[in-house]
Amino acid sequence: MMKHAYLIIAHNEFEVLQKLLLALDDERNDIYVHIDKKVKLIPNLYTNKSNLIVLDNRVDVRWGHISQIEAEYLLFEEAFKSEQNYSRFHLISGTHLPLKSQDKIHSFFDKHAEKEILSFLYTNSYEVNMKLGRYHFFVKYYQYGSEMQRQISQLFWRILIRLQYLFHIQKKNIPNATIKANNWVSLTRKAVEYILSRKHLILKEFRRSFCGDEYFVPYLLMNSDKDFKLMNSNVLLYNDFQTDSNPRILTSNDYDFLVHSDYLFARKFSHKDMVIVDKIVGYLTSMK
Repeated sequence: MMKHAYLIIAHNEFEVLQKLLLALDDERNDIYVHIDKKVKLIPNLYTNKSNLIVLDNRVDVRWGHISQIEAEYLLFEEAFKSEQNYSRFHLISGTHLPLKSQDKIHSFFDKHAEKEILSFLYTNSYEVNMKLGRYHFFVKYYQYGSEMQRQISQLFWRILIRLQYLFHIQKKNIPNATIKANNWVSLTRKAVEYILSRKHLILKEFRRSFCGDEYFVPYLLMNSDKDFKLMNSNVLLYNDFQTDSNPRILTSNDYDFLVHSDYLFARKFSHKDMVIVDKIVGYLTSMK
């Protein structure tokens, strides 16, 4: 039996997270959870069939910051060293839910066993140069802390970026990234092994990047001599981005669309509407 590893990054919405664990609970899956270091009280989480590992080593994860990549590396490392020799590693958030049964999900990835499944996002040379080629400071409080901390951080971040353009300052070694992808990916064991072997390089090259988590995986795989097969999947994940960088919270009004769609996963779910969460988990349970 080929086992999958689910790698979950969570910082809140623990009621949704527990429902997610139950939706993934299957003998063919093991589940690894990274809970943000800012969380002082770790929730009591459980599974019945899957092995559940909640990481002791945790990172203070900040949006747009290198800490996002660091947390992903912790999960990749913890799962890769397991004796289970997982064939597939799914990186998801704690606000994901699967939309298909585990039979259908495993069948899908069996059909694409040698492919690295990503969801490509639009980018261009200007965005790559700005996010990866310039030095980004004050990112740690860009979306965290008090309102005053965020405003000050964003103001100084913008000032320093403008100064770098004005005085033609940029990094000497800009990562040769041509693809931007959602950081929620599904990778083969071969890809994860390669990503882990390049940890030191990535943490160095992406240290002062902005939202580098959307670039480093395709960057590594595209520039490797290992002949990775990247698949841009339009069914891996449903996200509904509207006016900002955060996806819309899905509600009961989205239920029919989601369960009748071809998507394997969706996010973002919230305790603000547990009705849809319970309906989807109930729907999946009825198919077991």
